[in-house]
Amino acid sequence: MYLHLKGMTPSEIHEDMARTLTDNAPSYATVKRWVYEFKRGRVSMEDDPRPGRPPTVTVKDNLDLALGMIMQDHQISCRQIAERLGISTEREDTIVTKELGFSKVPARWVPRLLIPEQKRTKCTLSEKHSK
Repeated sequence: MYLHLKGMTPSEIHEDMARTLTDNAPSYATVKRWVYEFKRGRVSMEDDPRPGRPPTVTVKDNLDLALGMIMQDHQISCRQIAERLGISTEREDTIVTKELGFSKVPARWVPRLLIPEQKRTKCTLSEKHSK
């Protein structure tokens, strides 16, 4: 904004930034877009707030709650976890599989660290004990 207020053109601003910042300089297209925005009256480079739900679904509290639910009931469904946390099943899946490292085998949550053979053995053993 400062260089624009000094009356420099987008190409002059880009050249100055490229000399000063070398590889870290923004592209000419970016500088040109900034100058255009300043001409329209923008006074800050901060992003405008965006509509929609903020990305707070994977906060530590939700991770802890999901983990507690799984540890308490290994057969809890994805839908039940999502409903209790008040989030979508897609976000629930991200929390449980990517953040907590669990995967679902027939009707049970198990840590992903088990190899497939261990998962099958664990399921077979639990089925025998539940009968």
